Amino acid sequence: MARRGRAETGRGATSGAPAVLGSEIAAAADGGYAASDWLRLGRDGRLTAYASCAEGLVRWTESAPGSDVWHGPDLFPVEGWAGRFTLAQDSHGFVWFAGSRYRESAPDGREFVIAAQYQTGRPLSDWRAIGNPFPRQEGEAPPPGDPMVLPDGSGSLHVVATRFGVGVRGRSRRSDGIWGDWSDYQGKWVRGAVVPLVSSHGRAEFLAPFRGGASYWRQDAPGSAFRWLGRMEADAVEGTYSCHETGPGSGTYFWRHPADGGVIAYRPQAPAGAAGRLMPLGGAGGVGPVGVVRTQVNGYDCTVLLQRGAEGCPEIAAYPTEGEQYGAWWAPVGDRCAGLPAMALDGYGSVAIAMIDTDGGLCVARRDLRDPGLAFGNWRSVG
Repeated sequence: MARRGRAETGRGATSGAPAVLGSEIAAAADGGYAASDWLRLGRDGRLTAYASCAEGLVRWTESAPGSDVWHGPDLFPVEGWAGRFTLAQDSHGFVWFAGSRYRESAPDGREFVIAAQYQTGRPLSDWRAIGNPFPRQEGEAPPPGDPMVLPDGSGSLHVVATRFGVGVRGRSRRSDGIWGDWSDYQGKWVRGAVVPLVSSHGRAEFLAPFRGGASYWRQDAPGSAFRWLGRMEADAVEGTYSCHETGPGSGTYFWRHPADGGVIAYRPQAPAGAAGRLMPLGGAGGVGPVGVVRTQVNGYDCTVLLQRGAEGCPEIAAYPTEGEQYGAWWAPVGDRCAGLPAMALDGYGSVAIAMIDTDGGLCVARRDLRDPGLAFGNWRSVG
């Protein structure tokens, strides 16, 4: 049975020895065992940061909106934890987690699991096993891609995963809580995890990457089935995709070009339904997916990008939203970090950037709202 942590963390959390837990968190982050969008804003205006370690999920929580006092790191153990997790947030502010755990009788020795955090700082729900739609594969076949959660605007919850040589498969839970069977979306040569997006209209979509491009699925309306809408051809570094809603119901996808690691932007569906085009945004030498938020800069609606640069340090850039033709200029904003930095708007609407330092501690810097540009204050170690 898990030990009780700090009073505010609730049942199920374990507050570990910081030095030991910190080294595990840093190692997991550098090993790619953390979600790329691991900083989230709750409905009460408090930020929460999430990470992974060998035993399960780790969490830090702001004590109040905009505060430099955080609770954590607090560990939520998961038996058989495979290390990697993804997360998504629905319109109610619930944070949904998906991952996998080892179980001898499951296909390929593992099963997919999901859990939810319904309120900031409160315990996670129990982890629910939802099966594994992929058969065992012998030899050098890669393992399944990370399962992704898409909570759409109808109250339905979709879990989508891939396996190279098998395809894209998903399972949905209706708003009344009833789960359906696994659906097969085909796409035999898809590799890596899908790239999900749920728009402010509540409609879910995703890209499923393959070598040399990606296929595109989208709902016609919240709660409806996913429909294949075509594919785009483009080279990308595997595992570097991210996305963000940049217009009403319109998403922009980002990835890295294999030639130099520079960031590429693409919109699968332009407002009139025309295909998008590939738009370079610099950032050469960076690694992994970029973090994305939208905010006002000098009175303009801007898209802000955050990456781990070539030197292992956070770097930031901004450009007018959907104005990629103007280009983006990258600037370092911190020291070397473990894994990918993350970014979110805080409870006051200010851009907050977070990183795991090389000792496994959480550090946060916030935008200086007294500056009309995109300037940040000092980094603070908060957990």
